[in-house]
Amino acid sequence: MKTPSLLIFLFILTLGRLFAQNQNQNQPQGQQDGNYAGIAGFWEVVTSDGRFVARLDQIASVSQHQYLIDGGIRVYEVTVDTDGAQTARFYYIESVNESSSVTTGSATFNRIKDLANQATEKAGMGNLDSIVTKHYPDTTHAKTSEYRMSNKATIDQIYNHVHRVWAVEKGRGKQNRLVIRNG
Repeated sequence: MKTPSLLIFLFILTLGRLFAQNQNQNQPQGQQDGNYAGIAGFWEVVTSDGRFVARLDQIASVSQHQYLIDGGIRVYEVTVDTDGAQTARFYYIESVNESSSVTTGSATFNRIKDLANQATEKAGMGNLDSIVTKHYPDTTHAKTSEYRMSNKATIDQIYNHVHRVWAVEKGRGKQNRLVIRNG
C-alpha cells in the first residue's frame, strides 16, 4: 500500500515542478525595467499590477494626451485601441497643486496622500499611486484594461515603445515586450 501513495506523491511533485517551470517561462527574462524580445506579431507591456498583450495587426490606434478632471486632477494617458473589443489605458494622475508652481495646498495634499498610502498598504492593497480607482457608474469603462502608473515618465515610455513597435517597425523589430516594474 505504501507504493501507490509514494507514486501519487511523486506524480503530484512532478506536476508541481512542471507547472512552476511553465509559470517561470511566461515571466520576462529579467526583472529589470526595459525592452525585451516577445511573441512575434504581438505587443506586450508588463507592469507590477498586470500585463496587456495585443496582436500588432489588431492595434487600430495609439494616442497620448492629458486632461483635467474637475479642474483639480491632471491625467496623463496613453490609450491603445484594438480592432477587437479591448482598449488599454495607461495613465498617471496628479493634483493640479502637485504640478503647479503655487505651493498653497501642496503640503496638505502630500500629507493626505502619504496617509492614504499608509492605509492602503496596511490593507494589503499596495501603493495608492498605482491602484486603479473608479467611481461606479461614472468611471466604468467596459472592455477597457486600465493600468495606473506611479510616475509620469512611464507614460512617455509606454507611448514611445508601442509607437515604435507598431507604427515604425510594423512588428519587424525584436523587442516588442516592455517591462515596467516600478512605473
